[in-house]
Amino acid sequence: MKILYAIQGTGNGHISRAIALVPEFMKHVEVDVLISGTQSQIEFPFPVKYRFKGLSFKSTKSGGISIWKTLWLINPLRLWKEMKALPVKNYDLVITDFEPISSWASKIRHVKCINLSHQAAVRNPKSPQSHRAFLLGRWIIKHYCPATTSYGFHFESYTENIFLPILRDEVIHAVPKNNGFYVVYLSGYGINQLLDVFKEIDATFILFSKDIGIEEQVKNCRLKPISNDVFLADLTNCKGVICGAGFELPSEALYLNKKLLVVPYSNHYEQYCNAEALSKLGVKVLYKINKSWVEEIRKWCDQEKAVSYSWHDQRSLIIKRILEDQ
Repeated sequence: MKILYAIQGTGNGHISRAIALVPEFMKHVEVDVLISGTQSQIEFPFPVKYRFKGLSFKSTKSGGISIWKTLWLINPLRLWKEMKALPVKNYDLVITDFEPISSWASKIRHVKCINLSHQAAVRNPKSPQSHRAFLLGRWIIKHYCPATTSYGFHFESYTENIFLPILRDEVIHAVPKNNGFYVVYLSGYGINQLLDVFKEIDATFILFSKDIGIEEQVKNCRLKPISNDVFLADLTNCKGVICGAGFELPSEALYLNKKLLVVPYSNHYEQYCNAEALSKLGVKVLYKINKSWVEEIRKWCDQEKAVSYSWHDQRSLIIKRILEDQ
């Protein structure tokens, strides 16, 4: 059996999940890999047969998705050429982790395609949903990657086709400690906006950002460029995490028993749904980071505790289910 495993390269979560799942699939079948999108900071350690520009979401510097910038950068002719160039007929099965080129190429050519992603779980009506309108966001989650069948990942198994998060082996085997500082990773905000807030709080923060070139200290805040090894070490040894309401980093923080505060991107339906799910688990949610929230963050630092989270590795179960269903 020959599989095409297609990965959305915007952000780090899809790549991280593929790093854990692709070698497991390779134990049973032949696998080729496709990556589209260009905004991941994680190197993929296996051969990549196809690379496309695909579609990427553009963020603002104020904690949100820029709808207009995202739409402006869409090139329909290029997308069509990439779909046409992808030989999906050469594969018995296409697996897409929210990657649109492979998904639409499979639909056009009537090739079986499985949506294996967090987004597949988010769009399931039995998963926690946001009550905010976000009509465009709802449409994207539903139609962005058409597929024959869907299996999803979420913070809890809301249905039999929704599995617990896939964690990196480095996280699973980490030995967490509490060295008293907080890790902040809010990629939708500019570093100066973040400093305006966190300099006002009597605690130690490590701020990670792609906009930071060299490590430096600003009052109680240590600024660090993004490095996978450095970030993992700080994540393992911190007291708590303040991050967007994505999926992978909150999952890792929960597993490592870290205090967690999430700030969903504005104009990001998926993150608002994640925030609903995390809130049900007892995680603190804020919808903006600015000076008006200083007191809320200070209270969280002083009073909140890590929530209890139960996790087990379901990689073998997922792959068994997928291969047995073919």
